[in-house]
Amino acid sequence: MGAAESPSPSATSAALEYQETDYSVNTWSVALGSQTKPFKKEPAGLSGKIIRGTLNFGAGSSNSVPFLWARDARKLYLDLNGDGDLFQDASKMFSTDTAASANYQTFKHVRLLLNTIFGYCRVQLTLNFYDYGQAIGPTCAIEAHSFWQGKLSLQGRDWQAGIVPSALAQAGLLANGWLLLRPWENRNQPFSATDRNLAAVPLSRKIFVDGHAYQMDWSGEPGKGMVSPLLQFTEQSVALGELNITGQFIGRLVLKGGSYLVVLDQPAGMVKVPTGSYNQVDFLLERNGAVAYLLNSGLAQLDRQKISVNDKTSAALNVGGPLTNSITANRHGQDLVMNYQLVGAGGETYQMAALDRSKPPKFAVYSGEKKIASGEFEYG
Repeated sequence: MGAAESPSPSATSAALEYQETDYSVNTWSVALGSQTKPFKKEPAGLSGKIIRGTLNFGAGSSNSVPFLWARDARKLYLDLNGDGDLFQDASKMFSTDTAASANYQTFKHVRLLLNTIFGYCRVQLTLNFYDYGQAIGPTCAIEAHSFWQGKLSLQGRDWQAGIVPSALAQAGLLANGWLLLRPWENRNQPFSATDRNLAAVPLSRKIFVDGHAYQMDWSGEPGKGMVSPLLQFTEQSVALGELNITGQFIGRLVLKGGSYLVVLDQPAGMVKVPTGSYNQVDFLLERNGAVAYLLNSGLAQLDRQKISVNDKTSAALNVGGPLTNSITANRHGQDLVMNYQLVGAGGETYQMAALDRSKPPKFAVYSGEKKIASGEFEYG
C-alpha cells in the first residue's frame, strides 16, 4: 500500500452535446417572485384567477422569467425577453390538459436559455404549478427533460459523461450539480439524478473512477449558436489505501465526503481507494438482471458508519449480498405481528427494484413438524 506511482501528466476531454428526453432527469423546486401589477400588454379575454410573478432560476437576475398563469383558462404565458409585452414573439404560451385541476397544472416542453458559468445553455423543462391558498401561496416544481452528454475515453474504456441540470444556486449551475458517468454501452437507458441507480453522482472536481484519480475541470465551448460544456479529466497521483468489501453483488459503490469522490463499479473483495475519511456510502446490488436498493433504515445505519482509509491498515465495509429473507415477530396483545425484511451482509435492509406485488412473500408457522398457520405479507 502507500502512494500510487506518479502517472505521466495526461488529460482527456469530452465535448458535450445537448440532448432532450421524454423522461425526467432531475426535479427541484423554483422560487416564485410575486407580482401584483398587470403586465404592460396582456392577452385579451382572460378571466378567473390570474397569478403573476417571476420564475427565479437562480444565479442572477438574467435567469428570472416573468410569467402569467391564467388558472381557469389553464394557460401559462412566459415573458422571455422581460419587456412586459406578452404579445411579442419572444413570449411563449403553454396550455395544460383541459381536465386539469385549477389548483395543480402541468406545462410541458418549456424550452429556455439559462445563464450558466458556461454561458447561455438550453434546457427543456416541465413546469408544475401549484396553488392551494394563501397560507402557502403559488409554488412551482421543475422537471428537467434535457442534459448535456458526450463520449469520454479513460484508460481505454469508453464512458458516457454528462452534466445534468439542477437548481441554479447563486454560484452557478455546478454549485449543486450532477455528473452523469456510466459505461458507454448503457447510454440509451433512462436515468435520473434523483433515483438510486447511481448513474449520476454529485459533481466534484476530484473524482476517482475505475482505479484512477482525476482532476475534473469544465469550461464552455461555442456550439450551434450558444455555449456547450466541455469536461476535462486530468490524471492525478494520489495516496491509496485498501478497502475490504466483504459483501457481494455490488453493482456500483459511491463513497462521499473524502478528498475524492469515489465511484467503483462491480467492486469485490479488496479494492484500493484514495486515503481519507468518507462519511457517506451509496450503492446498489445487481445480480442476473435483478436490482436491490437500500431502504431508508439501511441508509441511516450506513450514515453512522464512517469509513477511514489509510496507507497502513485495511478498512472494512460490510455491505451487500448475499441477501437473506428474514421475518421479525412481535407480540401485540393477542396478535403476533410479523414483518418481512430483505437483509444484507451487514444487517442492512433492502428492497427489490422490480416488485411483483401479485406474488408477495409467504410464511408458514410450525409447531414441531406440524404446520399451524400460514399466510402472505401485504405491501406497506
